[in-house]
Amino acid sequence: MKNILYSFFVCLSLVSCAELDTGFMETVPKPVVEGYLVPGQQVRINVHKEIPYSADSTSSTRVEIPVKGLKITLSGEGQTETLKEEADGYYAASTQFLIKVGGTYQINFSYNGVPVSASTSIPTKPQGFKASTTYVARAAIDLSAGFTGRPPGGFGSSQTNINLEWLNPKNDFFITVVESIDPNPIEIIKFPVSDNRPRPESRFRNQPVQGTEGVIGSQAFQYFGMHRLILFKLNPDYPALYQRSGNTTQNISTPPTTITNGLGIFTGVNADTLMVRVIPE
Repeated sequence: MKNILYSFFVCLSLVSCAELDTGFMETVPKPVVEGYLVPGQQVRINVHKEIPYSADSTSSTRVEIPVKGLKITLSGEGQTETLKEEADGYYAASTQFLIKVGGTYQINFSYNGVPVSASTSIPTKPQGFKASTTYVARAAIDLSAGFTGRPPGGFGSSQTNINLEWLNPKNDFFITVVESIDPNPIEIIKFPVSDNRPRPESRFRNQPVQGTEGVIGSQAFQYFGMHRLILFKLNPDYPALYQRSGNTTQNISTPPTTITNGLGIFTGVNADTLMVRVIPE
């Protein structure tokens, strides 16, 4: 479950800025909060400084500046606790602070003399989550000798998509995340050896939906081996942020937020997980 929560965090990194209809303008910097509350998991919150558009950098090179030394109070369901700063800008509750389904939780702290607060509730676990198959067959593709114009092994192989479905009687929001969990996964496409080539991402996601089904394309997988298929039930604040930022959280302008006197997101999520194996064809 700890890795499942990490998968969700990776999908939701935030950069923030301020915008006018006729252009961009800096405002008084606000703290950017990233906090996702999951039943049964230790609460961890990241706080960094707002990055103005006037900063001489692109969204891909901006470095988050942590906000250190905050006194963040977490409360809810009869519990109150001051979070401990585990690292610069990263704050955590003790393992005794319990996050419960249906509970409501708040954070409060002061930033540059201004009170900052947020509140969220914890959704129920997704119900009826199932997949059309527990394995996907992919042909290994060997490009290690370079591409000479003739399709190498693997191209044109059969495709087996995974059809997902779940119950959604209240028209809630859901997002699916797929994560390779083998400790040393084998890449499906074998590229020429290069010290400069990064390995493919071990996780990917679909867009948030309010429906009852989704599809995972077989070609989206980058590795053979076991994968988690994770279905997250969301509160409406995250889909609003996701949709406003053009399907990425790396270019947010005047982003929607539920943080009073701040930016970012503080929200409850809940998840169910299935397993799928990607095997050589």
